[in-house]
Amino acid sequence: MKITIRTVSFTVIIIICIVAIVMAIGSVLIGNRPQPTNTIQDPVSMTEQNSQLAKKFKTLFENKLDYQSSNINTLGITKTSRDQDIIYTAVSTKRVVENRYDMDLNIPIINISNNTSVERFNEKIQSLFADKANDIMKNAVQNTIYTVDYMAYVNTNILSLVIRSTLKEGNNPQRVIIQTYNYNLSTNEEMTLNQILEIKGLNHKNVEDTISSQVQLANEEAQNLKRLGYNVYIRDLTSDIYRLEKTDNYMLGPDNKLYIIYPYGNANYTDEMDVIVF
Repeated sequence: MKITIRTVSFTVIIIICIVAIVMAIGSVLIGNRPQPTNTIQDPVSMTEQNSQLAKKFKTLFENKLDYQSSNINTLGITKTSRDQDIIYTAVSTKRVVENRYDMDLNIPIINISNNTSVERFNEKIQSLFADKANDIMKNAVQNTIYTVDYMAYVNTNILSLVIRSTLKEGNNPQRVIIQTYNYNLSTNEEMTLNQILEIKGLNHKNVEDTISSQVQLANEEAQNLKRLGYNVYIRDLTSDIYRLEKTDNYMLGPDNKLYIIYPYGNANYTDEMDVIVF
């Protein structure tokens, strides 16, 4: 059979047409393929996001309880005061005596009855914050500024309360004290940090490594400021307070984020603190 140029040309045209049709069909199929919806966030951007949340920690204190979901039901909880929420402001007052003290107090109470954990929490709140206010009113001999505020969250079945007090006595440095309280509304028990880590699927060692690296960075910044002549708080990086079993202040805050807090003012005259968010 004799092959002519015309025959070859016709064959090439047919092949080109077939290839074009296949490519067009493939393009349509790829374009209609559903895109994956579960994406993994870049760890760098996650670190930056959590760093920004840590910086905003001091702005969270609005003296209220924030339910993070509208589906949370507290009808099965027995309250001490039926007309109040499960956390409410028990003391709200401003008191000023010239040359003695200036106080702005918003002290909460956990409104859950017949529970030893809650009773212990409320006793600590009374001892740490209310009793201090009473002591200032009775015994202040130098100008004292004292404030107490708080914020509470409910994430699923976990109630977290964080209370902050700011104390300035005469010429002493300002001191900030932070205390947190975490309670499981389903089991009626205190929530430990290990239990929260388990619920959130966080690895113990990874969390400790993150705490160590962020505290070290904060300390390096403090050392730089000290060399410039500033009076700053220097952390003891060898302290075991950074071990998770020794960590006392933690909470589930906005968007179910875990906040681990190291408030150095709890034991020293400083307002310095480290906040690490997961």
